[in-house]
Amino acid sequence: MTEDEYRADVLASAASRAETRACGLREGFVEEVLDRLRDANELPDFELCPELVAGPSNRKLEIDAFAFDEADESLHLFVALHNGDAEMPPNLTRTEARDQGFNRLINVFECSRDGWLGSNIEESRPLWALARRLQRVESLSALRLHVITDRCVSDKLRELPSEATKDGLPITFQIWDVTRLKRIHEAGSARDDLVVDFSHAVGGGLPVLPGPVGSSGYSGYLAVVPAEVLADIYIRHGSRLLEGNVRTFLGRRSGVNKGIATTIAKEPELFFAYNNGIACTASGVEVFTGDNGALMIRSATDLQIVNGAQTTASLAAARRDKDRKDLSGVFVPMKLSVVQTDLALQMIPRISRFANSQNGVRPSDFFANHEFHRKIEEISRRILAPAVGASQVQTHWYYERARGQHLNDQAGMTDARKNQFLRLNPKHQVITKTDLAKVENCFDGLPEIACKGAEKSFTTFADRITKEWAEKKPLYGDDWFKSAVARRILFLATERLVSEAPWYVPGLRSQIVAYSLARLAILSRDQSSGGRLNYLRIWQMQSAGSVLEAQLALIAECMKQVICTPPLAGRSPSEWAKDQACPKVAFQAEIPVVDGFDAFLLPPDEAKAAIRDARAEGRIDDGIRAVSEVMSRPSESWIAVRDYAREMRLIGSEDEKALFPVIVSPSKVPTDKQAERLISLLIKCRESGLAI
Repeated sequence: MTEDEYRADVLASAASRAETRACGLREGFVEEVLDRLRDANELPDFELCPELVAGPSNRKLEIDAFAFDEADESLHLFVALHNGDAEMPPNLTRTEARDQGFNRLINVFECSRDGWLGSNIEESRPLWALARRLQRVESLSALRLHVITDRCVSDKLRELPSEATKDGLPITFQIWDVTRLKRIHEAGSARDDLVVDFSHAVGGGLPVLPGPVGSSGYSGYLAVVPAEVLADIYIRHGSRLLEGNVRTFLGRRSGVNKGIATTIAKEPELFFAYNNGIACTASGVEVFTGDNGALMIRSATDLQIVNGAQTTASLAAARRDKDRKDLSGVFVPMKLSVVQTDLALQMIPRISRFANSQNGVRPSDFFANHEFHRKIEEISRRILAPAVGASQVQTHWYYERARGQHLNDQAGMTDARKNQFLRLNPKHQVITKTDLAKVENCFDGLPEIACKGAEKSFTTFADRITKEWAEKKPLYGDDWFKSAVARRILFLATERLVSEAPWYVPGLRSQIVAYSLARLAILSRDQSSGGRLNYLRIWQMQSAGSVLEAQLALIAECMKQVICTPPLAGRSPSEWAKDQACPKVAFQAEIPVVDGFDAFLLPPDEAKAAIRDARAEGRIDDGIRAVSEVMSRPSESWIAVRDYAREMRLIGSEDEKALFPVIVSPSKVPTDKQAERLISLLIKCRESGLAI
């Protein structure tokens, strides 16, 4: 894919967002790019905040989004330099990036800290809430400024030197241009442009002992890292150093580990003895031989900490404390696994899982590779949605199990085939994992979770599916998928209704939408005496329809009032929407019921019958698919599975019994239960490292 083609895809996706949400092209572009960067673990969850303000002394203040990174306590500010022309525009210059980008973000930060913004803009605007928060916050570790653009930049602009604010807060600069975004898409799980430099350490690098080196695409090193070096690179790069599951885990932890802080303060010479160290991965290292003959690492590319994030964050916090702890006598053991980029997507999640197997990272933190996603993906590719209106074309609601899957599926296609693919799988009908999680949390009555960002919302959804999967797996079949699509249709309709409403407050759309859908679910239950919405009717319509849109419009206006009137004066609406108390107020709000709403409800007995039918049908479908997959594999494949499972101690007596007929009598058809057991064994072996 060329840069022009990738840029065209980004702009087309942004335009699709803008049309669906009834927002501007620039806002659609910002959300599209930041979603891609968040999904690539380059950035934390963000909040849109489109503002252009004339500040003091004619200074321009401009911002499109912001993010507070819990993992490293840094603040990210984003501004877009969006061209939007069909033809690739000229390269972005350093002057443009400074004057139209970074300087305007710095002005936003400084005018927030000194109180000017909080006193000169309306309280209903999201920027006011951000300004007030920045005026009060004291624990920021760094200010990270980002320019996102649909242009390209020269290599000279790739790495901009760090600076500091007036009060000494470190500032880092990032430009996310078309070239860089395309490289991230193609790199899989590697972190684009993240090269960690160890040359400032004593001796010009990090002394290491080499581990196994072979032709498998893996090599390993053991090292003892000075705590000052580890803390400095974390302050410089922040949570970009953290593998995605670890970032989520660290973000749930409250405060710095007290045990680590105590050891640093009182027994720094024993830190090495008390601490388990860190485990890291990288896609490449630059090594050399030091003056004393030792092997040294000068730099590491795509470095990720897959275990030991709490240790790293604690050391960084100690280094930037007001009393600045002395780390000169503190050292940290490190294991570094170097994995080739083409194997990173497969190996790094496994290394992370095994490195954290004895720690508090929950199974749901590795939910991205769960069987649930494969099943929903399969259903989404098989089921065609009903044709809408006069159109005779049926389409898929495409579930994107892996990041960039929709775009990757078009790779190598001719223009004719690509157009055919997009007619069958239109961009506005792509559902990502985070999209699905957010919508489901809303209808589960958890709008405050949906308002906390994609990462936290996904974690909550992952917990639910992980707990339910063994018992309720058959429920997640065709009808569940159709119902989930119906809920997504209602979500998109509500976004458009809110954007077009005369009372809409820019920057609060996501909060109003989340609460509106949750309130719709509550209203449906109350009006049907314990039933729910008839999602399959919405699936057949492929739209919310005039009745539900009228009902949603009434709910949304009421939810706007709830969100914009927090009980404590001076509290921002966006923060109030994340509070557990907010849903209680929202769910008690009186909502007028429009004529015809009852026709979209299922009474309790019909809702329960639908669940029973879905469960029975799901069991049959799962059995058929499992038997089909087992029979499609030759006996040699199952022999390899058996031998590997025995070697890794993954196999039980029932597994052995299920394997016997497919190995000894390959033509014999296994029972549904045997086939499902064999598929589960195959998945366990794959997750453990079997390449089959």
